[in-house]
Amino acid sequence: AALQSEPELNQAAIRRLGSDFGLVTPQTSLIVLDTAQDYLRYEVSPPAELRAEYDRLSAQQQTTARKQDADHLEKVRGMLARYEGWWKTKFSKGKPPAPLKGQETEDAAGDMASPGVAGVPAPASPVAASPAAGRSPTTAQASRLAGAPGGTGAITIQLKKWVPDAPYITRMQRARTQDLYRIYLDERPSYLRSTAFFLDVADLLLDRKQTALGLRVLSNLAELQLENRAVLRILAYRYLQAGRPDLAVPVFEQVLRLAPNEPQSGRDLGLAYAQAGRRQEALDTLYRVVEHRWDARFPEVELMVLNEINALLARPGSRLNTDVMDRSLIRPLPLDLRVILTWDADNTDMDLWITDPNGERVYYGHNLSYQGGRISKDFTGGYGPEEFSLKAAKPGRYRIETNYYGNTQQILAGAVTVQAKLTTRFGSADQRDQLITLRLKGAKDTVLVGEFTVK
Repeated sequence: AALQSEPELNQAAIRRLGSDFGLVTPQTSLIVLDTAQDYLRYEVSPPAELRAEYDRLSAQQQTTARKQDADHLEKVRGMLARYEGWWKTKFSKGKPPAPLKGQETEDAAGDMASPGVAGVPAPASPVAASPAAGRSPTTAQASRLAGAPGGTGAITIQLKKWVPDAPYITRMQRARTQDLYRIYLDERPSYLRSTAFFLDVADLLLDRKQTALGLRVLSNLAELQLENRAVLRILAYRYLQAGRPDLAVPVFEQVLRLAPNEPQSGRDLGLAYAQAGRRQEALDTLYRVVEHRWDARFPEVELMVLNEINALLARPGSRLNTDVMDRSLIRPLPLDLRVILTWDADNTDMDLWITDPNGERVYYGHNLSYQGGRISKDFTGGYGPEEFSLKAAKPGRYRIETNYYGNTQQILAGAVTVQAKLTTRFGSADQRDQLITLRLKGAKDTVLVGEFTVK
């Protein structure tokens, strides 16, 4: 009882007491065990008559685990080798032959119709492309673009913000900034159990530079769903988007405790540590994701996280202890463009679509473009991440969309919340990240997330 006054600080002591004395605690429960295999499975010390068999099975289990760990490491090395093979390939940046696989009926460099965000009509005209988008690069340009990324060409990002259409938002959008919080307090009793309400209001306050009030409104999410990892993830993502990784870290730590068997939990926490300047903790946490053997519904998540570790090591002043890592996995592979898509709902199928200046769409069914844009394996069971990588970007406009196929569970936030991270010069000293959070109202929604313009 004394230890429970600070359960997070006394986890190990509470667990030992529960195990030694057969007590029910937050980490132990009463269970009926019969065989030595049962005792081993639940890590309970067996009675004397089962000790010999228990020890034999335990030694056998350790041998098997070592082999599985070695096999997993070899599997990760294979993923990295294939990725490095793609990275080293010289892709043409000239005009592609027609027709392109995955090409739209109109040139996506400027003429494709823009699907609207839920509740927002499509724009009347597309954003103008770079003057270089409609023609082949010069020989010098092609040589640079086919080689190492990080050339002199400017790369900019434009994002499409989520614009909700709820009545309370219409009222708040018309109000003076100094009246927003009073209107929020007036509307709140009608939406006490609505996560979408608190997200919408917080976003509006943050947009109006009312940062302290926006963060206060966001904190309601933790009170609404203390044990719901989806809602807590949304809360932490919003903290990151608001530039407060210090607030996101403890929320992601709670998510990891709730869902240690989902790789996204460790990945999110590791990246938040990095943003908070806690780089050694970031590396250690992310590498645990790489080491772990995950369920098949998280294909090649280790490779994405490994790329993020190598990008972390490439940052200026990153003198990190890498003793925990297998040395063969330390391979910096910088990119001109990278997009990562994640979402909050399990059992949900979401797809990342990238359309490049050639008008070629890269997605799960066409995972490599003429100029070398690469999409990771499809996540159909929930959360993501899905990753787009392009080592050397051809000048022009790159369109980022997400397509929502549907889900098989109730969505607690009123809609699936999508988190996109758009990165330029990934893995180099001048890496730049931008985060955006969107919500998709219904299945079959296609939403414009944002654009890269490469000059």
